[in-house]
Amino acid sequence: MPIPPGYILRHPVAADLPAAQAVLDAAESHDAGEPRSPEQELATEWKDPGRHPETDWWVAVSPCGSIAGVVLLWPETAGEVSADHYVHPAHRGLGLGDALLDIIEARAAELPSRRQDGAARRLIVWCEDTDSVRRTSLDARGFAPVRQFYEMAMDLRDEPPHASWPAGVEPVPFRPCVDEKNVWAADGEAFSEHFLYQARGYDAWRLHHLEAGDADPTLWWLAWDGAELAGYVIPVRGEHGAEIGDLAVRKPWRGRGVGRALLLAAFATLRDRGSTVVRLYVDAQNVTGAVRVYEAAGMHVARSFDVMEKPLALN
Repeated sequence: MPIPPGYILRHPVAADLPAAQAVLDAAESHDAGEPRSPEQELATEWKDPGRHPETDWWVAVSPCGSIAGVVLLWPETAGEVSADHYVHPAHRGLGLGDALLDIIEARAAELPSRRQDGAARRLIVWCEDTDSVRRTSLDARGFAPVRQFYEMAMDLRDEPPHASWPAGVEPVPFRPCVDEKNVWAADGEAFSEHFLYQARGYDAWRLHHLEAGDADPTLWWLAWDGAELAGYVIPVRGEHGAEIGDLAVRKPWRGRGVGRALLLAAFATLRDRGSTVVRLYVDAQNVTGAVRVYEAAGMHVARSFDVMEKPLALN
């Protein structure tokens, strides 16, 4: 579908980031039904040398000069191509969303269509299960749902249960200049089996976890079993609530209650800091059974997103 009359598409420059982030925030707030911010922090993403805004990001500029839409494409996500797009609520209903999907598909068609192992690559996007407009468009384009992600939430105005730690496992706050490499290594080990896991080097991990605008390592908890890091939790506080950015337990310590204890420790810390709600995003088919852990800690499914995919045309 052509872009609506008067709108233009171009790659962003650094000066566009605040306005582009405002589009993401407005879209997320509209879709969630309350003031919210999405997981993506564009200022941090921009600094990541693995991102290429000059070829893989776009902004849609309205006739009055404001940014009305944003496209983010990741050309290498665990061997696949993934993308997302956002349209400001004030500019919906004009066909702009379909025009942004056209851009995504056109860019994906320029990329290699096979992985290094010879398998066909897939283009992956997300669609909230209540977004019938986007879902209809994706269905018509040949995308199919392959799994679900949940947003789970918990009200922190009531005191959460006390964390109970397995024998031999000790909770310790994160120690700057001491624990960084341990957490990074545990991150790679614990998440290696997860859907769309993409390994990243220490500098990229540090950028997204310690140098991001909302990073606060004083909220982190690490679970130690002697000299071994069994797991960790990375909470984040924001203007519209807190989020569990990462929760990981290494394989030898799974099934012993370490994950639940880390989660409850994070809840208590966030509540003490003034947060009234905490959320997280989780793969509903997570291989570690994370959904059950979160439910056992008192969280509930608040929103559901379908992961939609289609094979890239062979080139």
